[in-house]
Amino acid sequence: MLTYIIGIILAIAASLAWAVSPILYRIGATRSALDDLVSNSLGAFVLAIPFILLNPPLNNNAWLYGALFAMLGPVFGTYVFLISLRYADVGIANVISYAYVVILPIMLLIIKPSYLTYTWPALLIMLGLYLIMGSGKGTIYGYSMALLSAVLYAFSFLALYRAYDYTSPWGIIFIRGVALIIGALLLKIALEGTRIKLSGKVFLAGLISYGVGGPLYVLSVDYAGIAVPTLITALSPVITEVLAIVRLKEKLNRKSILGFTAVITGVVIASLIGIQI
Repeated sequence: MLTYIIGIILAIAASLAWAVSPILYRIGATRSALDDLVSNSLGAFVLAIPFILLNPPLNNNAWLYGALFAMLGPVFGTYVFLISLRYADVGIANVISYAYVVILPIMLLIIKPSYLTYTWPALLIMLGLYLIMGSGKGTIYGYSMALLSAVLYAFSFLALYRAYDYTSPWGIIFIRGVALIIGALLLKIALEGTRIKLSGKVFLAGLISYGVGGPLYVLSVDYAGIAVPTLITALSPVITEVLAIVRLKEKLNRKSILGFTAVITGVVIASLIGIQI
């Protein structure tokens, strides 16, 4: 029970770290999304290197699933999401990109049928996100890219689940950092060439989000399993929205209040289900 609670706390802490980053992305972004991806990944790489000193198991399967976790979500999933923002409203695209909270429990059915019980609180969380951020218009292509991002992230979390069979959380964090920077650089070189412009603010966002938030999430999964911590990550855009409201001194409307209530309720219900399972 105590271990599970620690996992929940770690997942919430990860969401807090991820929530701060969008502000830094917004004020520090360069003209190239791939340059920002490299700056972001560099932050994760820098903070991942010290974990090699803990001498984690690093066999072939650990590298395979750890690298898949890093490449499918943080590299390709993030890049596809950045593309979606060019063709769809940020609010709607962000909501669709978090559809992994519904997709992942369905995928986990191949491991354990009881994971299906997480689907309905996940749907409640999605409804809350829509009420908070859902607005504006976009194209089918934009929405498709946002959904593809969600699918890629869901598969990345499934790869993470397998990685624990072959290494420790410290090994996953190290492999993730190495795979992120290599993947981001290869993608940048393949699509735009070797000239890279780093952003100090986006690098700082990478330190906070990928370098601190990522390891906290990896540890939370080790303590509380894959399902509940992943659902809790949906708190991240909610916290970002709260920070924006506080900063801009805006008043909450009824729709936003209902959205916040739905997300929090969904997270609480999922956490209670996790105790029973």
